[in-house]
Amino acid sequence: MRPFAIGTVFGLGLALAGCAGPASATDLTTADSSDGKKLYVAKCAKCHKFYDPANYSDREWEIWMGKMSKKAKLKPEQQVAVSDYIEKVLRAPK
Repeated sequence: MRPFAIGTVFGLGLALAGCAGPASATDLTTADSSDGKKLYVAKCAKCHKFYDPANYSDREWEIWMGKMSKKAKLKPEQQVAVSDYIEKVLRAPK
């Protein structure tokens, strides 16, 4: 039996997030948002500039998150925190 890949965990997280209804910045608690933002700044900006996730389709962003999560060596729970922060704060409709 093969263990779950990070991409599988990420995909499951996205699927579950999609079941929760429309997302908004208020869906995240202050602690969740802060943890996700801290990881986003520490892990992503360490190697490159911030890219605007709103400039990518959902599928394109999912692919990049999978690749970059591996490079940043994010644990599954860290990947979920960063993904939640990006999806609910940075990609949320304004």
